[in-house]
Amino acid sequence: MTCEDAHLNMHDYISGELAAEYHRPLLDHLDECPNCREFFKQTTNIQTTMRDFMQYEAPFELQTAVSSILANA
Repeated sequence: MTCEDAHLNMHDYISGELAAEYHRPLLDHLDECPNCREFFKQTTNIQTTMRDFMQYEAPFELQTAVSSILANA
């Protein structure tokens, strides 16, 4: 697996959407490539932070305003 392939597969792997046959090639590449391993750690941290942040519910006023805008679009 190339570095480019690894980068393309990381997001899907972290989110659990990567097909099983690509797990081992990705993990093997991460074992061998310190640059991709570091990028993977950073990507994992970013996705985890975003997932945690997205668990917060928007204030009712914002939900109402967005719904109104979408209804009139």
